[in-house]
Amino acid sequence: MSKVLKFGGTSVGSSANMRMVAEIIKGENAKVTVLSAMSGTTDSLVKISSLAKNKEDITPVVSFLSDKYTTCVRELLTDYQAAALEKCEQVFSGIANAAASYDGPSTERQILAQGELLTSAIFTFYLKEIGYKAKLINIPDFMFVDENGKVDTDKLKNIKREIETGDKDTFFVTQGFICTNAEGKLDNLGRGGSDYSAALIGAAIDSSEVQIWTDIDGMHNNDPRYVENTYPIRKMSFDEAAELAYFGAKILHPATIQPCKEHGIAVRLKNTMNRNAEGTLITNDGDSQKRFHAVAAKDNITVVRICSARMLMAYGFLRQVFEVFENHKTSIDMITTSEVAVSLTIDNDLNIDSIVEDLKPLGKIEVERNSAIICVVGKIGYSQAGLAAHILESIKSIPVKMISYGASARSMAFLVDSEYKKEVLRLLNNNLFNLC
Repeated sequence: MSKVLKFGGTSVGSSANMRMVAEIIKGENAKVTVLSAMSGTTDSLVKISSLAKNKEDITPVVSFLSDKYTTCVRELLTDYQAAALEKCEQVFSGIANAAASYDGPSTERQILAQGELLTSAIFTFYLKEIGYKAKLINIPDFMFVDENGKVDTDKLKNIKREIETGDKDTFFVTQGFICTNAEGKLDNLGRGGSDYSAALIGAAIDSSEVQIWTDIDGMHNNDPRYVENTYPIRKMSFDEAAELAYFGAKILHPATIQPCKEHGIAVRLKNTMNRNAEGTLITNDGDSQKRFHAVAAKDNITVVRICSARMLMAYGFLRQVFEVFENHKTSIDMITTSEVAVSLTIDNDLNIDSIVEDLKPLGKIEVERNSAIICVVGKIGYSQAGLAAHILESIKSIPVKMISYGASARSMAFLVDSEYKKEVLRLLNNNLFNLC
């Protein structure tokens, strides 16, 4: 059974954790291991890029990162220590040189890629140190994206031939998150892209299972950061997991599900710090018994309202609205309409000023920030009388600004002010999960 295992930054955040990861991939007989950068690395690299852009001193941050990695190397390695330390020196010298000649986003993307490249190199040295057959794969040689950020899955299939060069005892290690863009330069798949990398690699090599290892025991029914007495969901469907991931469940990147669903590859969410815990298994078949499976919240939502009498008895108006957002490469989360108004939400307001300017010819535009989308996932089809009413009854004390229901039999989402998010999560937790 061919498995792809992905480990997040916390899972490889120290020498002790890397030792645990090695034990896990041996126990799981992982064919490919996909690694994020050590925890905290990407944030530090973002800071270095920002300082370089403003021509400020990057030395303290580079020194901090260098100490972090060299300490890990000295604690982890003996035979391969010199080679790993030389690799560290090359990487941090390269970061300093790139920062010194900063010339825009291309430099930033080059800097951001170094965490995954260095972490995977150190971990491969460690596998060899403890007597495993290990081979490091440079994923930018296989993971290519076009000008719109879409991955070329045909080129990625070449990784299968690379893996076939090793025998059944060879462990392949590679990087998540990073790729090569249409200009042939280092780029990335965005925050959380390591999960997506693992799913794509799993599909490319016809894997039987993709495992996502983090520091929490599977997908929980609610956010344990804000709600007490949450519990891990043992089984769920691809569609349910996709809804939860999209609407805020932090354990899984939203794009991860689709490649695995299309190729019939099971996804398992596991806890590196508690490897014997069952975790969450995601397949075509979910838990058929529960009406309500989980709740998730998505923060930093911006509402855009377009009010126009031109909508009345007209056709083509919504197309014009959607084209504006398409032109600015901004996705829409929720939308509601009335006779003379459209309200929609976005989670990326980077281009909001330009969007508003382009929308003005269509009507009066209002923008409202500091909102949150709460999504309830389960079996909430319109044929089941009373379920939607039960959800809304649970939060009757909370002002609700928008509701999305009926597009999917798996979910109901609503918009509230961000200040109510924690209270809503707690109210739903107390009122929904006693129903089966």
